[in-house]
Amino acid sequence: MKRLPFRLLRVAIVAVCGLPALAGSALAQPTVIQGARVFTGDEVLPNTTVVIRGPTIESVTPGDDIPAAAGAEATVVDGAGMTLLPGLIDSHTHNFGPALEQALNFGVTTVLDMLTAEAMAAQWRREQAAGAVPSRADVFAGGPVTVAGGHGTQFGVALATLDDPEKTDAFIADRVAAGADFIKVIYEAGSAGRPLPTFAASTLPQIVTAAHDHDRLAVFHISTAEAAREVIAAGADGLVHMYFDGTGGPEFVEAAHEAGIFIVPTLAVLETIAGTGGGVELAADPRIAPFLTPEQRGGLGQDFGRAPDPELMAQILAGVGALHTAGVPILAGSDAPNPGTTHGASIHRELELLVRAGLTPVEALRAATAAAVDAFGLGDRGRIAAGLKADLILVRGDATEDVLATRDIAAIWKDGTSFERRKAEPTTGRPRLEPTMLGDFEDLSGSTLPPKWSHSTDAFAGGKSTVTSAAAPRDEGGTALRIEGEIKEGFPFPWSGVMVLLGSQFNDPVDAGDIRALAFDARGEGATYQAMAFGESLGMRPAAAPFGAGEDWGRVEIPLSSFRGLDPSGAWAFFIGGPTDLGPFWLEIDNVELVE
Repeated sequence: MKRLPFRLLRVAIVAVCGLPALAGSALAQPTVIQGARVFTGDEVLPNTTVVIRGPTIESVTPGDDIPAAAGAEATVVDGAGMTLLPGLIDSHTHNFGPALEQALNFGVTTVLDMLTAEAMAAQWRREQAAGAVPSRADVFAGGPVTVAGGHGTQFGVALATLDDPEKTDAFIADRVAAGADFIKVIYEAGSAGRPLPTFAASTLPQIVTAAHDHDRLAVFHISTAEAAREVIAAGADGLVHMYFDGTGGPEFVEAAHEAGIFIVPTLAVLETIAGTGGGVELAADPRIAPFLTPEQRGGLGQDFGRAPDPELMAQILAGVGALHTAGVPILAGSDAPNPGTTHGASIHRELELLVRAGLTPVEALRAATAAAVDAFGLGDRGRIAAGLKADLILVRGDATEDVLATRDIAAIWKDGTSFERRKAEPTTGRPRLEPTMLGDFEDLSGSTLPPKWSHSTDAFAGGKSTVTSAAAPRDEGGTALRIEGEIKEGFPFPWSGVMVLLGSQFNDPVDAGDIRALAFDARGEGATYQAMAFGESLGMRPAAAPFGAGEDWGRVEIPLSSFRGLDPSGAWAFFIGGPTDLGPFWLEIDNVELVE
């Protein structure tokens, strides 16, 4: 496998800088995990005792005797019949909101972020550099590299784009200056969906060289075997997806092995792409279900709207198995929070799928621990050994024989601190929504919207669309709401309009189970406009439904069943706004209500 200088340097820095921390923690009260089966990240140790002191592992000793150095005041945890593992590492995530807290709730102590806002990643790094962060997973983030309008620009993160190959080195230098731990290159022509602009193959070696010149790995997003071959030829260090076009073969496996790359196959999301997603199955597991938030449960229930293709999934699993057999390092990554996945919980599904692909349970556990450390040069974690970071999980049963045992978590330690898992809040007792008028706009004056109403555009997600609103008289008397805006380039799924909350805030759910439809009067330009629903079952992805509005006022009724995936018992808000076509628009609405 390729080794870049920075990877070895990082390990040395961790080793040296860790010495004062060890000395400073000598007075801390230790925790002893006694007599557990221990998977060190490399091997299985039966009946072993591990001592944690401060943020580090103090000792790993055979048997269940408590070392004298632990002292009489140690907190002792009985590990008999359980397996102690290094904290899990999810090697492909996208983080925002409570993602890092959700990850830790399922024993994921480190995540590798493959696309997030650089400013947010920098803030996380500063917090980690300042000391232990025991309440959330640590994050290492890749500097994303894509082109204008390319894959990655549609997810609401403001991205710099590399559009001039002559500026490659300066562009990579900027990513490193912003704190990128590695370089994530998005080489995606949209072969599995709508066409997308991407790099010329001739540009790829320049990107890899620039990354290496700045002591960073170059890892690649691909979706086809041909793209995978091209990036391997360009000198890629790793692939952060398995291809899923069914065109790989022994030649690709040999090329991957000869190149010394690693692969993060992201099987949890690929099974959703193949229409055989296991998100719903995962959400129903009694070891997982109590700890899922409603939003996480909603995300696991989502899909890509594709017909099930079990043959495709079988090909993907077989391809991963062949790569593993050939000696290509396989890492565990979920690609959360894409449809069918969620932070933390989905790494446990990924482990299950890796075993289905042909890895043993121990090999799958290594894919989620030491293999990630070795591939990305993380140094101080992913293994259980004296002097390393005390990120640990204790699970009931023998996870080295049954990988599903990782779901039955007995205890989590992050930076040596015991983490108390959070169960989901009960959904009972939420307000039950009766048929109601949401807005008749009779008291509207100027551009001030009524309570619970607000402007909403894709600018929230990095787009450039705009919107304004004002009171507008109706010919027959009364007042309507006039919405004017412009749908602009800058976000692939643009929107512009107004939103009405059903609860006190955006993610405050109400039970709209008695409601049949969203209804309102509308007048417009004869275009096809869109309404959207937001709710727990949808995660953070709204469901859209089209409607028409001509120059004469007409009544619009959109059954809630038209919003695909919406469970009305956890509804958050509704949106009414312009079309998806680029350009200016106007729309007038009145008497917006929820009807039986």
